[in-house]
Amino acid sequence: MALRRLGMVGRIALVLVAAVALEFAGNVALLRWQERELVPEAQVARIGARLALAERTALASHPKHRGRRLHALAGDGATLNWVPRSVITDYSGSFERLAALRARLVQAAPALAGRELRLTLMPSAKAGERDLLGAIQLADGSYVTFRVGPYLGAPPAPGRVMLLHLLLIAAVLGLALAMVQALVRPLRNLAAAADATGQGRTGTIIAEGPPEVRRVATAFAAMQQRLLGAMADQTHALVAVSHDLRTPIQRLRLRAALLPDSDDRDAIHDDLAEMERFIESTLAYVRSGEEEAARLVDVAAIVATAVDAAADLGAAIGWHGPDELPATVRPLAVNRILANLIDNARRHAARIVVTLAHAPHNRFLLTVEDDGPGIPPDRRAEALLPFRRLDGARGRSAGGAGLGLAIAVKAVEAMEGKLTLGDSALGGLAVRVGLPKECGINGS
Repeated sequence: MALRRLGMVGRIALVLVAAVALEFAGNVALLRWQERELVPEAQVARIGARLALAERTALASHPKHRGRRLHALAGDGATLNWVPRSVITDYSGSFERLAALRARLVQAAPALAGRELRLTLMPSAKAGERDLLGAIQLADGSYVTFRVGPYLGAPPAPGRVMLLHLLLIAAVLGLALAMVQALVRPLRNLAAAADATGQGRTGTIIAEGPPEVRRVATAFAAMQQRLLGAMADQTHALVAVSHDLRTPIQRLRLRAALLPDSDDRDAIHDDLAEMERFIESTLAYVRSGEEEAARLVDVAAIVATAVDAAADLGAAIGWHGPDELPATVRPLAVNRILANLIDNARRHAARIVVTLAHAPHNRFLLTVEDDGPGIPPDRRAEALLPFRRLDGARGRSAGGAGLGLAIAVKAVEAMEGKLTLGDSALGGLAVRVGLPKECGINGS
């Protein structure tokens, strides 16, 4: 519950503190590993007892027999010897681990507490290890010396230590990134819901994460409902108005047929036909974002059918592409896109060529080219806006409501595709539509 109340800044600070704490704990563990002791507690106890026994044996034996008898007491990695004098120097005062060992030996064999005990380290016969070397002074001034090998491992190779530190850093960064990912996941979900709302769908909004994000999500959920409600109301109103306009248009068409002047009658018929085309285009634009289930179809068959339909209406049109191109798309939307692009080209050009091709990243490219006047590069962005009819050859004289390209753009974006305008090899306009072969899988 306390974490739920923690804000974004607090959570980021928590991630940083956790990363620093993990790094510190890992470095301490590595340091302990580098200074690890190889003699276990039980062995130290046995060595202490063996040293106490060696002291008693040496004192009970004649000096010339002491060496042989002490050699017989060797074991647990320890060798024993007797010498009249010793040059072994005690380093336990300056080496913490030797001081700790002295305390452990005295604890295991209390008889050693009152004796001079010298401890030092020497390289082992085996490279990379160190032996423990020591001497105990007897009551007569002579010494029992001992050697335990190996006692300590040599410091690990620098390359190995560096590799372990790099692995530690990688582990800490991985955990920190996982925590950051969990921190920003609510923002990604909110962005996905915003994209869905922009396409007219209701995105799932879950109020989770830091308090700031939860407040934004709650406000956005309320705004989403208001926005989608307003869009639905406007769509229903537009559809109702368009439907109601058809009745007076038909009455005007009947009355115009009764006019004696053929010129006036033809002019009125043309105006009424243009009104009907405008209504149909407007309804098509409104409905172009409606949901349609994606399914596996042959895009090549859809393109061939659309080209044949345009040819039947008198268009000089051809197409190039594979015999089959299976893709999981919204077939009605693809057909609507192609129909609008071909119809747009028919109004402005004499020759049309449609091309279908595979594209990288599991996509396909649909291109509609014509030999018309084209669109200047600085006007192409404007041409994609709804209800925009450009001046000139591709303008008002060609008819239409200025929605052909806008309908195609809206349908393409609903399928996570992209529509661009360019220059055609025929000298006119080229409209290129790139679509994924598996669009709509996630409900887009």
